[in-house]
Amino acid sequence: MIFTIANTKGGVGKTTTAVHLAAMLARTSPTLLIDGDPQASAASWASWRREAGRSPSPTTTCLVGKAILTEGKGLAAGFAHTVVDAGGRDSTALRASLLLAQRAIIPVGASNFDAAAMTDLLEVVELAREYNPALDVRVLLARIDPRSKDTGDMLAYLEEQGLNVLAGRVCERVAFRRSTGEGATVQELGKDHQATAEMEVFFDEVTQ
Repeated sequence: MIFTIANTKGGVGKTTTAVHLAAMLARTSPTLLIDGDPQASAASWASWRREAGRSPSPTTTCLVGKAILTEGKGLAAGFAHTVVDAGGRDSTALRASLLLAQRAIIPVGASNFDAAAMTDLLEVVELAREYNPALDVRVLLARIDPRSKDTGDMLAYLEEQGLNVLAGRVCERVAFRRSTGEGATVQELGKDHQATAEMEVFFDEVTQ
């Protein structure tokens, strides 16, 4: 399965989602992690992970622009799973990632800014589906403040758009920042059981 983690808005937990998904997939099958973001945050995570001696680890590479599709397609053939961390804006890289993917995961927050960004992203997704009609799009509510009513408002908006919203939620937690900064997952650090449970629910749901 080829997954793309995408959003045109930054700060939604895109890389955190990508590296956790890749690490969890690598627990059972050979997994490729493609960093398609110029900031190369996923590649940095992979480097810190190697330095810390953590395993299993996804094989990680950086690709830019159209190469995500042209090179990524051949590379992905050698792995059971591929996860692409697409750039956080509408770009050639993002569009190539959506053409490569079988399943797109869209992490989204619960603010008005997130809703506005979704409008632009959905236009890109629909264009991608003209060339990749089997693309399965699923939305993940991420970096959520569980005390806020904004989550309910965003959920209503997403449902109005006819989007497939994952039942699981990933809240804003310090554990996610700490784990990615150490090349780890929240499960591996084991310090926040709620964060671990949220990520495992996400994994189970997104891989069905």
